[in-house]
Amino acid sequence: MSSNGLKQHKVGVIGIVGMIYAMTAAGAYGIEDMISASGPGMTIIMLLVLPLVWAFPIALASCELGSAIPDECGFYRWVQRALGEFWGFQIGWLKNIGIYINVAVFVVLATDYLSSYIGMNHFQSYICKVIIIGIFTWINLRGVKDVAIVSSIISGAILVAFAGIAIIGFLNFSQNPFEPVIATGQTAIGSIGSSIAIGMWMYAGYESMSSLAGELENPQIIPKAIIIALPLIIGTYVLPTIASLGSVGQWESWGSDGVSYVNVAMQYAPAFGVAFMLVAFISNISMFNVYLASGARGFFVMAEDNLAPKALTKCDKKHGVPYVAILSLSIVSMVLCAFNFDILVTIVALFNLGLYSLIMISQIVLRRTEPDLPRRYKIRLGKVGTDIFCAIPVIVAFIALYINGADYFVLGLLGMISGPIAYIIFKRAYGGLYKNDPQKYPINSRTKLAVGDTKRLSFAFGLLSVLMIIGRLFLPGYEDPQYYTEVYGPETIFQTFMLLITAAAVICAAAAVVFGVMYKKLELKEGKNE
Repeated sequence: MSSNGLKQHKVGVIGIVGMIYAMTAAGAYGIEDMISASGPGMTIIMLLVLPLVWAFPIALASCELGSAIPDECGFYRWVQRALGEFWGFQIGWLKNIGIYINVAVFVVLATDYLSSYIGMNHFQSYICKVIIIGIFTWINLRGVKDVAIVSSIISGAILVAFAGIAIIGFLNFSQNPFEPVIATGQTAIGSIGSSIAIGMWMYAGYESMSSLAGELENPQIIPKAIIIALPLIIGTYVLPTIASLGSVGQWESWGSDGVSYVNVAMQYAPAFGVAFMLVAFISNISMFNVYLASGARGFFVMAEDNLAPKALTKCDKKHGVPYVAILSLSIVSMVLCAFNFDILVTIVALFNLGLYSLIMISQIVLRRTEPDLPRRYKIRLGKVGTDIFCAIPVIVAFIALYINGADYFVLGLLGMISGPIAYIIFKRAYGGLYKNDPQKYPINSRTKLAVGDTKRLSFAFGLLSVLMIIGRLFLPGYEDPQYYTEVYGPETIFQTFMLLITAAAVICAAAAVVFGVMYKKLELKEGKNE
């Protein structure tokens, strides 16, 4: 049992690889929509390029940070140590709110796969989702070791299933899987914009294993497990996709409700096709299973820092798991699983951009502020090389923020705005790190926030305002308003998005000015500089 009440478990490298695979991939499901939206060639290119500019840098940074700071909810501790309490809360908020939504995504996907073959009405589908949530809530309440065992078994089945798809596809290879490179009517940039949202979502989650570090007897094995898992994930995405496109073609009809990997199996090996459909169902269940474990422990650690309700820290005495946090996550999932997949993913997708940017910035900062911090794994590219390597995902995130589309842009930035607001509420309500160590983490007596927080809030709101202004200037020339009318209905929907962006930019700019004035009047004058 660790000092914070969480029970520690002995889990080997293979078990951790299984959990990482389940958490970050669990099969190539979701790529189908990339193919019809962007064209087969661009989809394959994105699947090969994104690991280099997105997944690989994030995975290696997570390796180094995780080996140096193998704490419970690692990503939160990394940013907190590098950038302070305020920014630590921001990544914790983005990650955990995203997980609360993301777990419902996988339950919806799993049930949709099942429903498409056995047929269920809306009520039956919802009951199925509730049953799934109930079963895996029970598994998670038993502790992380059971989660690792289940994830390893499921991950093995997924690897075998997609290996079978790749073999069947290559044995029946009859056409060029790269043609056309770009979907009909698309520009190159537009094609990338259509793929990058799903692609970045597919290559996300490498930091999540750090959430369980505090419950592992030997958390230093996590970096080794990530390095093993990444090639498996790339192979699972690329090889079956090339094989499937080369055998069945029909790229225009690919999608979650159209042609998919299941069709390859059904066309050439029907019995295997039924088994593959079941694995598709199980794949998304495994994602829900592991994210339920990870997400519950995220708010657990924030509650220990007095930045979330203390009730989330309650642990079951027998299994040592945060049962209140797990149950709250399950209840929210039962509510959100009533919504459609595309709505939930739209909300989640851009949360990851701010999250991963903070992780990479923290990696750069800690290399400078704590160069002698013991790191059992280290990115060996030199000082400048490591900085460039870590900056690449931040640049990719910045570009993706704008080319994903106006709807993604609005929802993503509104989600980011919620972080500073939530910090003010929770910091004032629960006290934050000040309650743990008043000397080390002093507060301003008038604002009840940490010393310097008004300056940080001014910067955060100012940054958000600048991002919105850039979007307001860029999006009208990049987007086709008619597309949004076709998708959402109202003819003025694009103009509504632009109005929301303008209003949010003005509000954030005003907030930046207000907090800047507060910093000068309430902190500088009192001699409480950071």
